[in-house]
Amino acid sequence: MVDQLMLCHNYAKQQVGLFARIIGKVSALTILQYINFINNKPIGKIKYALV
Repeated sequence: MVDQLMLCHNYAKQQVGLFARIIGKVSALTILQYINFINNKPIGKIKYALV
């Protein structure tokens, strides 16, 4: 999960910014998985969810 969210490179100045970044990435990942679920595609293939 650390590699997927790129948490090693933390550019947030405050802790609130870091939490906002994590929440944004997790919610975007969830939305792409939901789009794949609706279109009967494998939910793990999120790279091509919008194609």
